[in-house]
Amino acid sequence: MKKSPLIILFLIFSIKIFSQDFKIPKIEWEGKTETENNYVELLKLKENNSLIIKIGYSSYWTKGQNSEFIVYQNNGKVKRFVVYQPNSPKLKVNVKKKNIKKKEYQYYWNHLNNCIEENKYKIEKSQLNIIEKKGKEKGTVITKVISDGADYSFWICQGKNYIAYGSYEPKLFIKDKFPGWKERQKLVDLMSGFEKLTEKY
Repeated sequence: MKKSPLIILFLIFSIKIFSQDFKIPKIEWEGKTETENNYVELLKLKENNSLIIKIGYSSYWTKGQNSEFIVYQNNGKVKRFVVYQPNSPKLKVNVKKKNIKKKEYQYYWNHLNNCIEENKYKIEKSQLNIIEKKGKEKGTVITKVISDGADYSFWICQGKNYIAYGSYEPKLFIKDKFPGWKERQKLVDLMSGFEKLTEKY
């Protein structure tokens, strides 16, 4: 049975859209490691050059780090993992793979491309952990000390290239408008953007 020209055009258009959208974008990297990042081995990825996004939280109470990984592959596929890495080497690392439907790949790629195009991944690292600000009275300084808080961690890596951010309890410093609160807000927004994506798809 012959396919109509309309169906053929639709198939060609679909393939073209897939190949255009599902391509790892160029990123301005922060640094380069001497060896390949450990996440390739941790997640048992077959493709070494995948783009890996990591959103992690750790605290005294969790006794380790809970992380969400989103892996963008050069073949257009997207993988997702939930990982618990305990502080103690005696405890086992727990890696769980989460299913993403093929039709939902586009949402992951669209979000990634949007973050790169709008430079949402560019954050001034030196502003993320300032704990002092000027007091109301001249010459005074206010220092905020938080115990038992959570460390926020965000990584983008591909091969030996990486960008990494970390901030301790950023929301509390944002609330009180400490110096660097705008950069902290960028980090919180960046992390929550990917988290909302994984919650929805």
